[in-house]
Amino acid sequence: MLPMLASASLAAQPNLLLLFPDQWRYDWDGLTPSINTGELPLKVPVMHKLAAKGTRFKQSYVPAPVCAPSRSCLAAGREYDEAGVLDNFNNDYPVDQPTFYKLLRDQGGYHTMTTGKDDLTKATRMGTTVHYKGCPQCKDGDGLFHQEELGFSDGMRHSGKMDVVYTPEPAEMYGYYLRNQTLPHGITAWDSHRACFGKGDKSLCRNDTFYGELYEDNWVASNAVKLLNRAPKDKPWFLHVSFPGPHSPFLVTADMHNSVSHGRVWPPATDSKDPVGPEVCKAGKNPSSGSSRCNYAAEIENLDALFAKVLSAVDDLGHRNNTIVCVTSDHGEMLGDHDDGGKSKPWQGSAAVPFVCSGPGIREGVEIERPVGTMDLAATFLDYAGVKPAEGMTSVSLKSMLTEGANGQYRNHVSSGLDAWRMVVQDGTSDDGKTTTSFKYICCKGNCVGKPSTAPSAVNGWTEMLIDVHADPFDMHDLAPENPKLGKQMAAMLPKKYAAGCGQFHQ
Repeated sequence: MLPMLASASLAAQPNLLLLFPDQWRYDWDGLTPSINTGELPLKVPVMHKLAAKGTRFKQSYVPAPVCAPSRSCLAAGREYDEAGVLDNFNNDYPVDQPTFYKLLRDQGGYHTMTTGKDDLTKATRMGTTVHYKGCPQCKDGDGLFHQEELGFSDGMRHSGKMDVVYTPEPAEMYGYYLRNQTLPHGITAWDSHRACFGKGDKSLCRNDTFYGELYEDNWVASNAVKLLNRAPKDKPWFLHVSFPGPHSPFLVTADMHNSVSHGRVWPPATDSKDPVGPEVCKAGKNPSSGSSRCNYAAEIENLDALFAKVLSAVDDLGHRNNTIVCVTSDHGEMLGDHDDGGKSKPWQGSAAVPFVCSGPGIREGVEIERPVGTMDLAATFLDYAGVKPAEGMTSVSLKSMLTEGANGQYRNHVSSGLDAWRMVVQDGTSDDGKTTTSFKYICCKGNCVGKPSTAPSAVNGWTEMLIDVHADPFDMHDLAPENPKLGKQMAAMLPKKYAAGCGQFHQ
């Protein structure tokens, strides 16, 4: 039986909603069983419903696994080496380069909205380091730095997590919001928030000073609802909701931590020199922080509930039947695998993320194994809006795959990179003809940073690896030595510098 199509008819210009958590690895979506540990005990009913009512890409890669570059690639619809933002700290997004947001607004007639930490002006900390004065009438931090040039009609933009408490006094919208909330004992939520992030008196970080209403992800969801409710009624809309979680540090309220502490067991890291057994959370009375997998799970489950809040607002407006909803992330999180945390690496936990789309015309209950790139959401949204990509955009629409399934037209490989490595992923066949699967080819200048214990060392200043993604999701078994033909073919897909560097292995 063929998968069903969503029942609603597709309007000429559907509304577009992008729910976008930060640092969410692919196999912690509550939908992806781990080859090592089986299904995680995550409770994410909204993700399950979206997947059942839509299409899930089981193998989705970010263009660059770190915040600002990944988000800039998405905004620009360009690959990492062409998007103009190579790291988090050197420069903001180049506003003279068109974004898909701007095309939706100026050519598609969309009311474009954003809330949360979009990180497109991360290097200047929302303009504060370049003496942006803000608007005189904005008392609570305006978030308007380059907002219009980036292509947004309305927004509530701010920093996330540690960037919020970078300065002793608030410097952006969320910080001002916290400072305006008076708590018991004559302190403000700003005081307690900094304390919980290790920037002040630890005694101020308590259950009665750091709780759900004040939690940043919750505030982002509330702002998303405000933006939806004040959007004009005579235009299609686009809304990008950039949640700061589950980015590290994994700081959660006591209630969030305790919600995952009732007998559920979280698996240990893979390929660790100091292995720790399965993690069982213990309930507590105060906020919890650290690298705990329990807290990472607590953030994800809280986000799932916040997805429901935003979707409920769409329902209340009567827009759900004409809204395309996509959920994905900017990069993953290593969670201790290979004794590493954070992101920025080519390993699957860092570079692969959840990706689900649901809405009118999208096939229901479909799972696509073919590798895709999250930067291609730019062309996808433009396609739904009936707007052509700008010159220089290399994003490729996923619309045909969403409506026709895996046979829809798409690129033959996806790319990712950062700093001193580049990689490509494509479906292919091993040199002996016995294995057809998704292969990931990695090329590092020097040794690959944070590499698995089994990874090879550099030869003449370069390292290559070939991974069978389905059989080896933890990147432990390098297949390059026995597949020189496939390796040569995939190396040629890399940017010239890396194609030449790793080309030495195939001369």
